[in-house]
Amino acid sequence: MSIFDAGKTCVFSEVQARLMRDGEPVENAKVIRRWEWNDLHEDSAATDENGYFEFPVVFEKSISRMLPIELVIAQGLYVVIDGEEVKFWSNSKREPEENAEFQGRPITLSCELTDEMKIYRDFGSRMRTLCTWED
Repeated sequence: MSIFDAGKTCVFSEVQARLMRDGEPVENAKVIRRWEWNDLHEDSAATDENGYFEFPVVFEKSISRMLPIELVIAQGLYVVIDGEEVKFWSNSKREPEENAEFQGRPITLSCELTDEMKIYRDFGSRMRTLCTWED
């Protein structure tokens, strides 16, 4: 790591996902990605005709990474359906590396919006989602 990378942290790894509702692709829907580390940030994407969307990886820098404090980055994914925001994934990222959300594996999700939210504790933090992923 160079001196220019000091404090550099992956706050949200790349996401590739597909949204379905009642087994049908969610077409042309707005998907919102939010994260909060030092400040709240968000960006958005749209699903294609097959319900797929993606977000690039996001890095931030902070002097706080040089301090002996616990790293906790709140993450959320939402979709706007019929004018209403629906959360379908939330996580607390605790490691600064890219793809730490799934212990080194990429975030590749398949989400059925009619499923019930479940809590997973398999990856070092508590994740709430109605999505599934490949192991």
